[in-house]
Order: sequence, then structure tokens, then C-alpha cells
Amino acid sequence: MDSRSPTMVSAKQYIGNVWNALHSTLVGMRITGKYFLQKPITVQYPDQRLPIPDRYRGIHYLEQEKCINCLACARACPIDCIEMDAIRHGKELEWVSFTLDYQKCMFCELCVYPCPKDCIHMGTEFALVTEDRSELNHDLLSFKGMAPDARVRMKEAEVKKAAKAAAKEAAAAQKAEEATAEEGGAEQDDASPESGGDTGGGEA
Repeated sequence: MDSRSPTMVSAKQYIGNVWNALHSTLVGMRITGKYFLQKPITVQYPDQRLPIPDRYRGIHYLEQEKCINCLACARACPIDCIEMDAIRHGKELEWVSFTLDYQKCMFCELCVYPCPKDCIHMGTEFALVTEDRSELNHDLLSFKGMAPDARVRMKEAEVKKAAKAAAKEAAAAQKAEEATAEEGGAEQDDASPESGGDTGGGEA
């Protein structure tokens, strides 16, 4: 049997508990002190942001002026979350919509690679917080309708087309006039009397 009194055992346990608590506190303070003088790695988001890698797959952005509405990105999407609509005026486009549904998008980047004009990209924005799910259906267009420079090009093309058509009509009219003039000259030649021989002089 332990000959020590209960009072001595209790005092020893108490001292041991105090030492363990002090030791644990010192270990924790050592870890705290290690990082206390280092530069903090936390930032005041969203006012401050950490740098994001260039290959980060974030919210898409579109270079609309380069897009030709070929639907390659929409066809490549495995979950059909891209919808685009545009009215074609010759070589120019009048944009109606270009939406991407982030309720379904899995950020696989498969829509980027098949683009022949390299106009759709994965950006570095990632904040999609909203209280309304309909707001997750993003329209990537920077403008609706036709771009101002596209309108200028379309008008220039229309002017050139009209000038070309007018020149073609003028050439056809001139050709018709020349043909008519040639036919009139031929008729006059046919109607004139045949020239005879020498009509003067009798017998000597």
C-alpha cells in the first residue's frame, strides 16, 4: 500500500497539473511567437485580394468584337450552359444575347479551346454570391446590337455594293446602246443603192 497520505498525493497531482498546464501554454505561446513577428498572410477581402494564377478558371469574359457566332463553344459545352443569338448582316453581326448559366457551368474550360478566333476566355473573377439564382445566368455581351465600327463597315459595304450595281447597269446600258447603233448602221448600209460603174462618156 502507498504509505503517503492523501494530502501529499493531492498536492503532487496539483503541482503536476499546474506544470502540464504551464508547459502546454508555453508550447502554444512558442508557436504564436514564431508567427507573431511575421508578415500576416490574411487580407481584408474584398478590398484586398491575393494574386490569382493566370491559368485560374474563373468567370468567363468575351472579346465580342472578335466573335463570329460560329457556335463552336456552345457545341463543345458538355452540359449545354452556353446560349448565343445574333442576326447576321452579311459579314457583320447584330448581337441579341450571349448567356452562360453558372448554375450548371463546371468551369471545365472545354468551351475555350475550340474557338477559332480565341475570343472566349476564363477570367480571374470568382465571386458569384447572389440571393437570386436567375442572376447566375450571366450575359457576356459588352454591348447589344451592332458595334459602331461594324455599322460603319456595313454602310461602306452597302455603298460599294450600290456603286458596283450602278456601274454594272451603266455598262449594260452602254453596251445596249452600242449594239443598237451597230444595228442601225447595218440597216442603213443595206438600204443604200449599189454603186454603179462609170456613167459618163459616149462613143468617140
